[in-house]
Amino acid sequence: MSNDNSCFWQLTGDDTCALFYSADKEEIPQLVWFGKSLQTEIDTTGIAALVDLPLPMAKLDSPVALDIFPQASSGIDCQPALRAHRNGRQFNHRLICVSVEAYNSDDTSSSTRPGAANGNKHNQLIVTLADPVSELKAVLTFTLHSQSGVLGINTRLENTGDTALQLEWLAAATVVLPHAHTDCLHLHGRWGLECQQHRQCIGPHRILLENNRGRTSHELYPAVITGEAGFGENHGDTLAMHLAWSGSHRTVVEKLSDGRCYIQSGIALDVGELLLNTGESTQTPTLYLARSHALCGAMQTSAEGLNNISQRMHQFVRSTILPAFTRTPRPIHANSWEALYFDHDIDKLKELVAAVSKLGAERFVLDDGWFPARRSDNAGLGDWTVDKTVYPEGLHPLVKVVREAGMQFGLWFEPEMVNPDSDLYRRHPDWVCHLQHHETPLARNQLVLNLALSDVRDYLFEHISALVAEYSIDYIKWDQNRDLVMAGDGQVSVMQQQVTGCYQVIDKLCKQFPALEIESCASGGARSDWGILKYTGRVWTSDSIDAVDRLRIQRGYSLFNPPEITGAHIGHEIAHLTGRSIDIHTRAVIALQGQLGFELNAAIIDEAEASTIRHYVALYKKHRGWISSSSYWRLQSPTEHLLINGMVDTDKKRSLWFVVAESSLSCTTPGKLLPRGLDANRQYAVQMVSDNIEQIAHYSKKAPVWMTSPCTISGELLMKVGLHLPIMPAQSALLIEINAVATDQKDTSKP
Repeated sequence: MSNDNSCFWQLTGDDTCALFYSADKEEIPQLVWFGKSLQTEIDTTGIAALVDLPLPMAKLDSPVALDIFPQASSGIDCQPALRAHRNGRQFNHRLICVSVEAYNSDDTSSSTRPGAANGNKHNQLIVTLADPVSELKAVLTFTLHSQSGVLGINTRLENTGDTALQLEWLAAATVVLPHAHTDCLHLHGRWGLECQQHRQCIGPHRILLENNRGRTSHELYPAVITGEAGFGENHGDTLAMHLAWSGSHRTVVEKLSDGRCYIQSGIALDVGELLLNTGESTQTPTLYLARSHALCGAMQTSAEGLNNISQRMHQFVRSTILPAFTRTPRPIHANSWEALYFDHDIDKLKELVAAVSKLGAERFVLDDGWFPARRSDNAGLGDWTVDKTVYPEGLHPLVKVVREAGMQFGLWFEPEMVNPDSDLYRRHPDWVCHLQHHETPLARNQLVLNLALSDVRDYLFEHISALVAEYSIDYIKWDQNRDLVMAGDGQVSVMQQQVTGCYQVIDKLCKQFPALEIESCASGGARSDWGILKYTGRVWTSDSIDAVDRLRIQRGYSLFNPPEITGAHIGHEIAHLTGRSIDIHTRAVIALQGQLGFELNAAIIDEAEASTIRHYVALYKKHRGWISSSSYWRLQSPTEHLLINGMVDTDKKRSLWFVVAESSLSCTTPGKLLPRGLDANRQYAVQMVSDNIEQIAHYSKKAPVWMTSPCTISGELLMKVGLHLPIMPAQSALLIEINAVATDQKDTSKP
């Protein structure tokens, strides 16, 4: 089994490790283990015995390992990590391992042998592969982030030959799934109903999750969770994967006929899109992995399942992906869109500013309609100057009113798009994505600018930065309202370059204006992945602010992303997208699960509704300081259509619990709230803080005593016995505070 050339490498985090093994110096390593840190001594003989394969009939004469870079030339029947050719020739490849180097990110030490790699803590492995015949070089980088236990993997491919290489597929990573993982969960949806959870079995077929829309998409989020049969929020071994890419993407989950399962993910390339000339290289986006097991440190919890996965990924995103400004208390937004749409009457806008200021807004965002000819979505897009027919003095009078009200000023842009009826298009029709001799279909009366062109990127930066400087803009709502169709330069596809071009413009703006904050919006949540979140610190997860639909949208998004970056607004009583009438308390409680804002005309609501909104604004301001570092919990529902989410601070002293009856419940009573993540040894005060006690009590002959009378209960009893919930009618909501009592600060660890 093992021989003198066999090697193993181990990446080590606070509570997680990744173990790699190769039987020969030229053999590509296998990822043998990723998960909870191993406590036993490791040797090559033991690993060799674990990975040694039986050889079934009707297969090749030698076993084929499912390594980190599977190739068709090996004879394995999975999807190869690479598909490429040179004008139809050299369509197959045989890359071998050239070197494996283990690094500690805190220093420059490295090792290629198991003794040093195992003796010292390393968190990065760089595997270099080469094929001298096909003249290719691939470098795979594995980085284990110590605190969260998230493993990042990416692949760089270089053309070392003297002819061009046409690339059709390059996987960011190929990962063998744990043997017990039989279920797969991913997020699907549509415009106005994103991030819906879908489960299916990993059976004798290939699960292909592919999006070719040129952006993250409403339909398919670039992330997958696999796990044991029936895994849930608090139970079951689970493995989550997220591709940090804001364009077309492709993920395969497959069970081979020999029983082995794997997952593979990368960019879904357009036909003929990526050509590597001599000496050129391309690098995939990073695929991030997290495995459920008990967390250590400040986020310590005994949970497994989806909550554990979410808490790991939230911790990772907060510390590694998101801009630094997201670590500060998130201001309350007021957006002008559903209040006034394209009606930019200055007196109405000033009235709106005054009204939202009284509600407690801290940032006012002027949405679509401020630039020339923009009285509808038919014209003007791309002409990024202020419409002097509507704003004779520019935006200065409005900005002054906003500042005097004590609010920040934000402005809406859709930089990547252009209306055919615009000065920009009339000057530069050659700047749009197109294919010669074919008409490009419109969407929302607009075309897509070709961000592969430096002139386009320079134009956007020049005009946006001029406005940011002139008005001292604090915030940009960066929108993108259509899928990409025939996204070419006339001859070849530029789909991938659209994404990197967008990243470049936003990155340049952020560097020019370090205090500027940017929100990612794409007709809602169509661009909400970790690729764009490196540059933006807020996501508009849906154009629908129907609170009932938002409940599951936000719940799905929370699998991978923390609540403080989720834009969540209180809308009008009748939701504009669905026509559903929803109670103000339900609208507010669901909005408080993200970064709070308003998407309504506050100038026309009555005082009773305004007073209720101010109550929830005060609650948000009271708690937002700790929410950005909280652990997020989705509870197993005690009955169908009842959804319960919670946030617990790092000290386990404060928590908020959101209980929503999505529709009529199947039981006469909703069951119990059994919170998670509290300190079993602490005493907690329980208080219903949603301002609808009398409204909810009306539906019971007798309401639970904790709703109206102060009570103190131990964390142990709360988590094991739980609180009976009151009768809840359809589309009602409760918000409950469970906070440690001030007198209970003794050291409970002593006997």
